[in-house]
Amino acid sequence: MTEEQKGTKPLFSITSARKNENGHIELEFDLSDEFVEIFKRDHDLKRWSQKKFDKWVSENIDVIIAASGIGPQLQALSSEPSGE
Repeated sequence: MTEEQKGTKPLFSITSARKNENGHIELEFDLSDEFVEIFKRDHDLKRWSQKKFDKWVSENIDVIIAASGIGPQLQALSSEPSGE
């Protein structure tokens, strides 16, 4: 049974990862409404700030990757040639 079937959605999940033409890996997130509200409250924001979220992700990327379990996929993706 998945978390959604149990009635609980994860606060956020990584929905895709790809390597861009510059060789950087880009992650796409699915954020729950609850996560957005918690993030805004914890960062004293009145509205969503993509810039602050991006900074938070870059500061916590190791923990995010470990928690999501996508480390092996990112390792494989990082060894691919750029632009593929």
